[in-house]
Amino acid sequence: MTTSTQITEMWNSLPSFNEPFSPDNITFLRQCMHSFDLKIRTIPMEFQKFIGLKQQCEAILRGIGFRKLPPELMSEIFLCLTRPVLELNGNYALFPHFLKVPFILSRVCRRWRTVALSTPALWTRFMVMLHGTSQLELVECILERSRLLPLHVVVSSRDNGKRAYMDNFLRAMNTLISNISRLEKLALFIFNGADDFPPALPPIPPAGAPNMRSIQFHNLNSPEPSKTTAAWLSELLHGSPNLHSLYLRSAEKIQLEGAAWVHLQHFKASHGIRLQDLFALFVYCAELRTCEVQLHAPIQLDIAPTTEIALQHLDTLTLTNARGDDLKAGFRWLTFPSLKKLALSGFRGAEWPDELFLNFLSRSRFSLKSLSLTTLLFTEANLVSYLHHPSIHDSLEELLICQWGEKINASFLDYLTFKLPSSSDAMHNPPPFLPKLFSISLTVNAIDHAVALRRFVASRWYDIAAYEVPLPVASLKYIHVRFIVPYAPNVNVSIDEIKHVFSRIARSRGTGLRFETIAVLSDQYNGIERLTSNSVI
Repeated sequence: MTTSTQITEMWNSLPSFNEPFSPDNITFLRQCMHSFDLKIRTIPMEFQKFIGLKQQCEAILRGIGFRKLPPELMSEIFLCLTRPVLELNGNYALFPHFLKVPFILSRVCRRWRTVALSTPALWTRFMVMLHGTSQLELVECILERSRLLPLHVVVSSRDNGKRAYMDNFLRAMNTLISNISRLEKLALFIFNGADDFPPALPPIPPAGAPNMRSIQFHNLNSPEPSKTTAAWLSELLHGSPNLHSLYLRSAEKIQLEGAAWVHLQHFKASHGIRLQDLFALFVYCAELRTCEVQLHAPIQLDIAPTTEIALQHLDTLTLTNARGDDLKAGFRWLTFPSLKKLALSGFRGAEWPDELFLNFLSRSRFSLKSLSLTTLLFTEANLVSYLHHPSIHDSLEELLICQWGEKINASFLDYLTFKLPSSSDAMHNPPPFLPKLFSISLTVNAIDHAVALRRFVASRWYDIAAYEVPLPVASLKYIHVRFIVPYAPNVNVSIDEIKHVFSRIARSRGTGLRFETIAVLSDQYNGIERLTSNSVI
């Protein structure tokens, strides 16, 4: 076999070779081609090898750069790992595992451990779990390493039916409650029912929790807390005068009356509160900004208010499961001049107090941006009058209408349709209806109102670049339509053509579009349950 040295010598002699190639010369050239082919094949592997070495060098350099950072900057970077991060759409926050992060950072190397232990803010968020081990040691460790900073604590009672760790959990809770003056945020989760929570919770100290700013109570598998838990939580609430945020799953057994939270800004009771307790909250919490509650039990106002209850700062109000008497009392006594978002949902088609609602609008004189009215027995004439009201018409941006088993008629869609003013009669042209509306959700008849819906959407889903001057109405950015289609056995009513008309424009404009199809029985086939399906574009 020809060696590489012989190949090199023969290759160097080829330029001066003028004779015809012999078989040996041809064999030599083929050997050269084979040798070069083998080397070419090794080039990608060598290339990847050098790329990997380069990446290792870059990683080492980055590590060297991080090690050169002063401890103060390293502390700030460590703290960023414990903060929530918004998703790309900006709607949801991703929370890192705040319990593991500080311990992981402190185990990387000696310098990282020194920086982590000298950053008290890194150790201010932790969880006490009934089913966990060494909970007392964890609480004592966190209390020591966080120095005197305010604490954010999550307490979970999920034990999977095992009580082996109860004593350790109660000792940890005793240590935690004895340092309750340091608590700033407390979230209490009960998973296995109200009666499964430890009955011997430590008492709240006489000084209470003066630095507590946020309390969340989640009783996930039971409609309301037990008497023992409700009494303990009531004692905690009354001992927290500086609350800014309060979330309760159910507030029916919790004593809210007399708790004057002068700094409370956000309140939520997602699974029940009595109207009289809500009124008491409005009376004693003048700084309230947002309120989201589900009303429960019939109205029982022992003493009716003698004057209206006015909250100057409330901008968001959500009332669900409201009965007719609840709505009447609320519209009669409440005044919210700063209200921006109003969402009302009735209980099984609650009776609608039209006159009282109009008085509420006129008395409050707010500039509403979002209005949601669902399962309420108002008429279209009522709705048009509300939307023409000065408190709503010129400022409304979001509108959600879902009546009790009813659909929006073509006449209402004509009201919403933007019409260009006539140049011949400019003095008598009415102003555009809801000029700032950009989001709407409503129910229409897929067969009878498809043309009216298309005319309405086309008038407001315009291309801004196509006009020399901006139109006096906002362009629609989101639309949710519930299409009612007739149902009959073995018959499918398709709305694909309607979807096609809207979907192409929606994609080109970068706007949101959602269709929901509701098949409703005709009189001929009354008695068969309706079918539903969703479509999001």
